[in-house]
Amino acid sequence: MTEININKQYELYQIITDFGDPLEIFREAFQNAVDENSSKVYCRVFLEKKLGMEDLIIDIWNNGQGLSREKAHCFFDLANSTKVNSDYVPQKEKLGYKGHGSKIFFNSRKVIIASKSDTDEWSIEMMEPLIQLQKNGKLEYSEFIEKHKMEVKLPDEWNQGFYVRIIEHLHFRNKSTRFKLNHKSIRDYAKWFTVFGSIKPLFDEDLKNKNIKLYLQGLDIDSFKNEFDKKELIDPVPIFITTNGIIYEEIELGHYFPDERYNDKDMKNYSQRINSNRPYYEFYSRKIYYNKVNTSSGKSFNLIISIEGYETKRRYDILLTKRGKPRTDITHTDSERYGIWACKGGIPIEKIDEWIEGTKGIYTFMQVFVDCDDFELTANRGTIHNSDIEILSIIKKELNDIFDKSNIKKYINERLEYENLEKIITSVKDDGENLKFRFKNSSGRKEILLPGGTKLLAPSEKKSGYSESETLVLLVQLITLYPNFLNFNIRDYDTYKGIDFVVEDNYGNPKYIELKGTFYNKINHPFQYTYKFICYELKIKPNEYVYDIEGVKAKLENNSNDKFKSNDDNFNGKIYESFKLNPDSAAYQSMEIIELKSFLTTILDAKIT
Repeated sequence: MTEININKQYELYQIITDFGDPLEIFREAFQNAVDENSSKVYCRVFLEKKLGMEDLIIDIWNNGQGLSREKAHCFFDLANSTKVNSDYVPQKEKLGYKGHGSKIFFNSRKVIIASKSDTDEWSIEMMEPLIQLQKNGKLEYSEFIEKHKMEVKLPDEWNQGFYVRIIEHLHFRNKSTRFKLNHKSIRDYAKWFTVFGSIKPLFDEDLKNKNIKLYLQGLDIDSFKNEFDKKELIDPVPIFITTNGIIYEEIELGHYFPDERYNDKDMKNYSQRINSNRPYYEFYSRKIYYNKVNTSSGKSFNLIISIEGYETKRRYDILLTKRGKPRTDITHTDSERYGIWACKGGIPIEKIDEWIEGTKGIYTFMQVFVDCDDFELTANRGTIHNSDIEILSIIKKELNDIFDKSNIKKYINERLEYENLEKIITSVKDDGENLKFRFKNSSGRKEILLPGGTKLLAPSEKKSGYSESETLVLLVQLITLYPNFLNFNIRDYDTYKGIDFVVEDNYGNPKYIELKGTFYNKINHPFQYTYKFICYELKIKPNEYVYDIEGVKAKLENNSNDKFKSNDDNFNGKIYESFKLNPDSAAYQSMEIIELKSFLTTILDAKIT
């Protein structure tokens, strides 16, 4: 038989770069530490300056069992894990068994590992992994480096442990991506998507009693400490320790769930305790399911359903967007973070909101974790797609049955009532604030004084130009006051895709009149269907070009001594400055541009003050 060939160079490259989020560095390192029975895991991200250069360094070390010299190659090998036996069966209770995870470290300039036991301490270096692959088609690492020559080493007081240093990870080499290593960002990732965010300690008393701690220092930890060291701002209040002059945040193993508050008294007491001026019911929190589920087929999974109020979520998930604020690079929305998560080893892997039938729209106030040891993960541990379809179907059915229970429905409906109340109160509050804002801003609006004393408001000018909708209001007011001032009849208008009028041209053909607040040099309609343009202000100069949606260009021409054509004898023949677009192609007719701002002063004799 013919043996299958594998392009090792290409396969290694794919594994090294095939991770959905570069923060998975921390997921892999933390999981390996806990798999090796660590009770303390330190992680420090910092910038080191040498001779005018600046290196980004990620240091992660733990007091676990470390790695023997005989097994050191497993860290660098592909699909060769110390956590799998000779029959390719993963060791129980260990997640890092794919033999791929540590390869995410190789997407860097340099990787150093160090290990320590009672009798041995050594280090290994790998330089420029991706450049090695490119030039040589393979990866090589150094010989063992003895203790006295090591660049990194574990604390002297530790009898055992493992250390990895990643220098200049390529994803974080510039400021546009380095923000992910800010302390806020790393702690958020650690408490949701690594073993330190696992729900397993809630079901495993032995694991909980191991008292496993993460000591974390991300970039800019001082700013985080200064901002979030008060109970009024965050739950739980962060704990900071200083070791060898370096500040770390101490983080316990396990996902954080808020204390339960689901009656008015408890919610009000909590709101008063933290001196909040937010509505008390926004601090709602309740675990409505917390149990191990045994199915009739013999499969089992752990399930937690927690429903939480708007402010409850933001008390511990500090990167959630706030009302009226856009999502940024570092923040996330409720729908991105909350909902139903499939977990392996208690760690959220992927959202499975679509599993639950008939509950669309309720996920943003729920944390649901479905943790099953029978889930099989893909190589990069990004999804549960390798799982047996029958197992997925069994768990999905059981989950739907639970959500269909009367008590679960009752609790969800209770939360929905508060949710609707939040929306009503928020809507009323927003309306009030918007009213004040608009009233205040209206005092700065310019007025149009018409002959006879009638006053109209000029459209407001924003960064993007004059308001198109306010230009429409002004135009409607002018048509009401002067029904015949135009020399064409508007047959229809539609605001669905902007505000466009439909008219008949001189030949009886239907055409668009495009309305703009401010007229710029790009048009979102084709010239072939456009008859005229009406705008409040023209922002291009004569002889400049305007381009339509098809890329056809037309030159702007003006006539400062033209005669206005109107169906109203009071305005017909008045001298004014006219504008028109002349397309390059003879297949298109020229198009008039009516600029209301100049029309008001020259044709209507209005004053804009």
